[in-house]
Amino acid sequence: MQENRLRVGCIGCGNMGGALLAGWARTGRYDLYGHTRTMSRMAPLIELGVQPREEANALAGDCDIIVLAVKPYQIEAVVGALDRELLKGRVLVSLAAGISLATVSRACGGACPVARCMPNTPAMVGEGVFALCYEDSVTAAQKEALDALFSSLGVSLEIPEKSFTAFSALIGAGPAYVFELMEGMVMAGVTLGFQHRDSRRMVEALFRGCARMAQENPQTHLIALRDNVCSPAGLTIAGVNRMAADGLSGKLAEAVFAADRRGREMEG
Repeated sequence: MQENRLRVGCIGCGNMGGALLAGWARTGRYDLYGHTRTMSRMAPLIELGVQPREEANALAGDCDIIVLAVKPYQIEAVVGALDRELLKGRVLVSLAAGISLATVSRACGGACPVARCMPNTPAMVGEGVFALCYEDSVTAAQKEALDALFSSLGVSLEIPEKSFTAFSALIGAGPAYVFELMEGMVMAGVTLGFQHRDSRRMVEALFRGCARMAQENPQTHLIALRDNVCSPAGLTIAGVNRMAADGLSGKLAEAVFAADRRGREMEG
């Protein structure tokens, strides 16, 4: 790895690749490069300081870390087209769901170490959760650099590759569960007489505040934080008891398990 500013390139600058480059650009910590099939999409990234490269190999030659943010079905072709001499000393990081380390390594002919990263969509606003796993050839220094890179846009953690489907079911799909809960509460607020815009604004602030309370009280069980809101014979405990009767927690867990099962089916 370069001792000074890390050079990071992204092949594929669509929704996720573009969001990552934009987020890293705002940190001011990295020299950034981008390549995508439709180079006109680079315009807003160029304004942020990302340097465009018309060819993927030109990008590879300029970077320490090459992030692959293309569709899973494109990975092998994109990696296979990279010059293996240019890949020496670099690290390839694949964001492609369902594509193993072994597949990416085989596609590059073992020319460089390979890592996988699984983000979730809040990464697009700098509040992502990133799961990382590595080939054995990735050095400790490279792991440290990758952890710092993705941690700059949220929370980064290393997990075994075999746990990536479980991560996808819990965290990758997690925003869908949270937005479903938020929508239910917003519509309950509208039913109680609030304007939709006010109900949504209150619910957004509620989720944001609760997440921060949990984050700032890591030694306090979530159930204890819940119980702190419940006064004896009050309205909150009435609502909590109804949720318990309906098995809301169990239903959320079953949703995660269903997603995990489907993910494993898709892996074949």
